[in-house]
Amino acid sequence: MVKNEIVLIAAVAVIATACAPKVEYRLVPMDGHRAAAQPVTLENQSTALGSFEDDIYLTPSGVRYDEDSPVAEVAEVLMEAQRRLAPLKTVIGHSAGEYQNLRTDPDLPLGNLFADALRAYGTELFKVPMDFAVTNFGGIRVPMPKGAITMEDISSMFPFKNYVCYVKMKGSALTELFEQLSATKAFQATSGATIRVKDHKLVSALVGGDPIDPERIYNVTTIDFLLDGGDKLNIGALAEDVTLSTVLLKEVMLWYVKGMEARGEVIEAKADGRVIMED
Repeated sequence: MVKNEIVLIAAVAVIATACAPKVEYRLVPMDGHRAAAQPVTLENQSTALGSFEDDIYLTPSGVRYDEDSPVAEVAEVLMEAQRRLAPLKTVIGHSAGEYQNLRTDPDLPLGNLFADALRAYGTELFKVPMDFAVTNFGGIRVPMPKGAITMEDISSMFPFKNYVCYVKMKGSALTELFEQLSATKAFQATSGATIRVKDHKLVSALVGGDPIDPERIYNVTTIDFLLDGGDKLNIGALAEDVTLSTVLLKEVMLWYVKGMEARGEVIEAKADGRVIMED
């Protein structure tokens, strides 16, 4: 792997030398879907990497090389890499704003958006109405960008292999879960409940607008990471029953974003007071 990387770096240097001064780099803000330099894309590939015409490789600056030359071989490798990466650059949706992953904010717009998507997805996946959903802020690694959203953005947001699961939980156990969450800094991302916390102690909780019935069985969508110790939660120990799936967390957001795009809707996230924590 290291050897290949060294060859690739050297190859890029050859291309850059052959094409100078056409090859240039510029710094851009790191936002989860860009590298530190402006990347080559399929749209600008011919001007950045050149093109092949019959048995000749033509550089962006007009220099011609035989297709068997080292420079042409390197260019072909780089072009093939762009073709393989093209699906990740596919635009699948649009966002009205850039939504940050501020993990200390219990009423985080991005967390609210994703928790709502998780609860809706759980309802479809498990064929029962989900009363509540909870996932962890730490599973969302980068912000959602403003404007076009690509496949690569979603992969960057949710890089971990966390799987969606369905938990049946008595109301008394759900209250205990809320108490555990209240003792943390940010409560985590939730959907379906309105919660008030003061001095890291649970003050009140409504699910679906109603007080929690301690004997009722509630349907909860969450992820396997939180079942047994992830982020200091043990949801599995509170469960009456657990159903695992093979659906990765990022697939939930892909489903949501693509659905919004299919309906011609732009994604908007907002704080709505679902979790209020007072010191």
